[in-house]
Amino acid sequence: MPQPDLVLLHAPSVYDFRRNVTFYGPISEVIPSTPVFEMYPIGFISLAGYLERNGYHVRILNLAVKMLRNPQLDVEALLRRLEPAAFGLDLHWLVHAQGSLEVAKLIKKHHPNTPTILGGLSATYFHEEIMAHSPQADYVLMGDSAEEPLLQLMDCLEKGRSPTDVPNLAWRDRDGRTHVNPFTYVPDTLDDLTVDYGEIIRLVIRYHDITGNLPFESWLDYPWTALLTCKGCLHNCLTCGGSRSAYERFYHRAAPAFKSPERLVDEMKVIEEYVKGPIFLLGDPRQGGAAYVSRLFHEMRRQSVDNPVTVELFTPALRDFIADLAGSCPSFNLEISPDSHDEELRRVQGRDYTNAALEKMLENALALGCEKVDVFFMIGLAKQTRRLVGETVEYCRLLLERFSGRGAVHPFIAPLAPFLDPGSDAFEEPAQHGFIRFFTTLGEHAQALQQASWARLLNYETRWMTREDLVDVTYQSLSSLTELKREHGLLDEGNARKVLEGIALSRRVAESIERILTAPGDEAWKHQLQQVRGDAEAAMWMSSFSKETLRAPTRASVRLVNAAKQLLRNALSRRVGRR
Repeated sequence: MPQPDLVLLHAPSVYDFRRNVTFYGPISEVIPSTPVFEMYPIGFISLAGYLERNGYHVRILNLAVKMLRNPQLDVEALLRRLEPAAFGLDLHWLVHAQGSLEVAKLIKKHHPNTPTILGGLSATYFHEEIMAHSPQADYVLMGDSAEEPLLQLMDCLEKGRSPTDVPNLAWRDRDGRTHVNPFTYVPDTLDDLTVDYGEIIRLVIRYHDITGNLPFESWLDYPWTALLTCKGCLHNCLTCGGSRSAYERFYHRAAPAFKSPERLVDEMKVIEEYVKGPIFLLGDPRQGGAAYVSRLFHEMRRQSVDNPVTVELFTPALRDFIADLAGSCPSFNLEISPDSHDEELRRVQGRDYTNAALEKMLENALALGCEKVDVFFMIGLAKQTRRLVGETVEYCRLLLERFSGRGAVHPFIAPLAPFLDPGSDAFEEPAQHGFIRFFTTLGEHAQALQQASWARLLNYETRWMTREDLVDVTYQSLSSLTELKREHGLLDEGNARKVLEGIALSRRVAESIERILTAPGDEAWKHQLQQVRGDAEAAMWMSSFSKETLRAPTRASVRLVNAAKQLLRNALSRRVGRR
């Protein structure tokens, strides 16, 4: 098997999750991945493709998925066998604060002279702390687009040249001095940053590794793909680390950069060659303006997009937009996050629209053939009380009753967890917005991720609800909403029962862990935590049945895996024949 020039490695959120008792609770209920957060950033595919087109061999290694699929995996033996010129680790989402840096330590243990490169929004935000306190990280590539700087850094490493001219780079010289190069690479178009899912199959074949390339653990069961319409945002949601103000202050992007509709549809057509499943367009395409949307739908019709398409919306869409989308693909789904039923809370959060506008959009979407609309509500917002959370669940009841029988409106509710995003207005100025922030530094967040209780993992509470309130009302709301989904046929009886049992067990586990951690003078707490581990794992497994309602209706299939297996068999047979 050839050795790559660069291994792009995705760590679990907490490296020792297989050994430690860390009860995450329902912090990943509305995303495809597990609480290990094994889904690697979409940028991995773009980075790999960019370097491959420029002469470097790249391997994607989703270590988190491998650890989930093989509890006995010897991680150190796996890392020891790798011999790349450099390792790249994502620290994009803050939930990887512990895992990414711990895996970097293991890399340095076995490859002390091999450079390690961190990148992503969280790595950018905390680059000074990483350079000062994490010697296992040699370089931090800053910004939301690392493709070109990474290529320049790889050239420097190959030629033994000092990376003084690589933009957006924080690094240490041979004397241990830290340098931060000018932050000048902020591309105003994404057309050169291609997300080619065909790259995955090429990597599967080259390295004989299917699981290492999986975007998340259950991807083969539900082959969901995603494409970015843009980087940056026009909106300024209070708790979002990808908001307009966060991008301006920390990532040097004053306005969103878009991928052209033509390139976006080209990428959709590549996906169709390998995967018959939903394509999720991340970032509301209407941010690009009416002409952008018109070009996008025209190109989808011209190239005959065949996969189901899910579009993320930041505000309710008008009928004309939905009608054009319906005429541009065989089936479509929508996703919107009003966050609260309360219009004043929604306005404070940064989403200024009425319930009437939301409901009109739902009505139009169903009338025009939308197969599913996901509507997401959050717990932990500014000015939100326990009473208002309960009213949000009642609003979900009204939505289900109004659109009863059509089965296309799926409300969700989840805690704003585990962290307020660094860079968001709520994180930067918590007191001004009614938040109490418990952790500030990267090290504090890494330590918090190892807490046994998910209540203690939360990096905030609000003036209106304590962390204990947030945990309690989350369980109440999840139970109530699950009952509603059973009542209206969104969850069948068997799955609903499992979800409800999982929620109840999860709550008991959380209470047991808290009692153990607060018991005075008890030296046996570690042993007692191990005793609840089985229940904790069972609760996580049972609550995962609620994720079934996240899936868009589709007869999804993965030609990628079948094609890769066949090509791999062919390659192996040719090798045997040559022998």
